[in-house]
Amino acid sequence: MTASGAARRTFRTLDGLRGVAAIAVAFRHIPDNAVAALTPQSFLAVDLFFVLSGFVLAHAYAARLAAGMRFADFVAARLIRLYPLYLVASLITLALVLVPAQAGHYHPPVPSLRTVVFAMLFVPTIAPGSRLGLFPLVGPAWSLFFELAVNVVFALLAPRLSGRRLAVAVAAGAVLLGATIAHFGTVDVGWSQTSLWGGFGRVGFGFFAGVAAYRLWQADTMPWLRLPPWGAVAIVAAIFAIDPGHHAAAWDAAVVVIVMPMLVLASARGEPGRWLARPFALIGAASYAIYVLTNPVDQWVETLLPWPQVDRYAGFGTTGAVVLVAAITGLALALDRWVDRPVRGGLGRAWSRRSGAHRQTMSPRPAPPPSA
Repeated sequence: MTASGAARRTFRTLDGLRGVAAIAVAFRHIPDNAVAALTPQSFLAVDLFFVLSGFVLAHAYAARLAAGMRFADFVAARLIRLYPLYLVASLITLALVLVPAQAGHYHPPVPSLRTVVFAMLFVPTIAPGSRLGLFPLVGPAWSLFFELAVNVVFALLAPRLSGRRLAVAVAAGAVLLGATIAHFGTVDVGWSQTSLWGGFGRVGFGFFAGVAAYRLWQADTMPWLRLPPWGAVAIVAAIFAIDPGHHAAAWDAAVVVIVMPMLVLASARGEPGRWLARPFALIGAASYAIYVLTNPVDQWVETLLPWPQVDRYAGFGTTGAVVLVAAITGLALALDRWVDRPVRGGLGRAWSRRSGAHRQTMSPRPAPPPSA
């Protein structure tokens, strides 16, 4: 495969896994539904996201960074990818201040100016001793913060990331992840202010394990390790569904360190047929929007429900959760197609023009012709 052909390569099964994981997280954030009850380990979706991100970004950017892609261009590309929908989700939450509070009914607290400013800057809100999430407006955005942080590290290392150095990065991430699990007894950390440091172990190992999985795929190492799309989805469902009970720490470690990198590598080699490729592409494209929209939309539903705060999910249940997730998925698909893609395209073109003008300004002027 040529370099240009490799750059255009799509991984539809990975798209499908990303979509399934995003939907599992959506159900997890809606209380009292059977789907969430059947997938108690769905918090591991975040670790799957990190491994997938390492694989996909290594495919999309490793060669370009090694060839001299500017650090600023890479960071701009990542911000353009993540920020627009994050901003939309934040504004949806902020709009709740326009809804009058009713006595006895749920209404989210009005965010402070500091929280709003930090949220707009994509910076976590930290108050000593607080158990609140790092991003009160869009709860799941904590993982996006860690994603951007590790992306910056990757961009700095990529031009010199030999196999040995990558192994060191993966090992260092594993040590930090092990310390995290040993301290907290679970990998479900990083989202709160009291467990902030645990997020670095999750993203540090997951992302660089994904990069390593991409290197193995690129070199066609262990070609026998492959999965059909239905098998990959079944394994993800099993990971989310199996409750390890008192063995949570060991289970989390085994799943994240061993199963997920191998799962991503094997899934990348098993592309779906025509009948599955389109749904996988759609749900993969909508996965990010589903991830960031669920929390804001759920807060709106909670606020507008007619029953009291103490019993605000009465009658909602599994049917309501399925309807809500279906509605969020439809909204995510619409926003991806009609808002996010056009906005990202415009921002990308604007940055390219600015970046091109900057390079022309910084390039040395040609020497004047010799005089006759």
